[in-house]
Amino acid sequence: MANTNTTIDAVTNPTNNTAPIDMVKTIKNLERNNFVVHYFETGEDAIAYLKSRIQNKRVALGDSRTLQTLKVYEALEGQNIEITDIHRPLDGENFRQTALRTMQRDVFLTSINALAQTGEMVNIDGTGNRVACSLFGSEEVFFVLGTNKITPDLSAAIYRARNVAAPQNVVKNKKSSKNPCAIRQDKCYDCGSPDRICNALTIYYKKMRNMDIMEIIIINEDLGF
Repeated sequence: MANTNTTIDAVTNPTNNTAPIDMVKTIKNLERNNFVVHYFETGEDAIAYLKSRIQNKRVALGDSRTLQTLKVYEALEGQNIEITDIHRPLDGENFRQTALRTMQRDVFLTSINALAQTGEMVNIDGTGNRVACSLFGSEEVFFVLGTNKITPDLSAAIYRARNVAAPQNVVKNKKSSKNPCAIRQDKCYDCGSPDRICNALTIYYKKMRNMDIMEIIIINEDLGF
């Protein structure tokens, strides 16, 4: 029998995403799931913390509009042994080679597509390198996000990742000519496009046991998708 759950989830918003954010509850639930959490009012404060926290390391950055907006690469470049950014390939290097260099670093930074106030996080990936690096290989992983990505619960987080973040990421990655979600910019169509970016959906229930630290940096600004 065909699985219809994805289609239903893609069309129906399961909760009211405009509900007020309970930041204290959100942080408490994340900490209960063994994540380290820091909250900052501004991106400048978050960058100052990251600069003090990440020094003399081999660092990698995943694909993230949030990290680009905050200029995390520029902030960390001068004080670390090496920094690899998926958007800054070496001369003659293809995407796969650059992506492989982001793996097995001391520190990996990326963002997420949605964070539930109940303590879970959600990411969608088309190639898998960003999610892979966030799950295994690095000693520490930092997830940097704005409060615009916080949802009431896990169902709403999955909905946001599929129907809000994914279409905008398709447009950002210039794949909109073949993906109906980006052409119409309204929701996920569970399409079969060769440029589909939602090939895997990852739910972070708790800190991965192989990681020393999985740290969540929440900024009270609208950042990324």
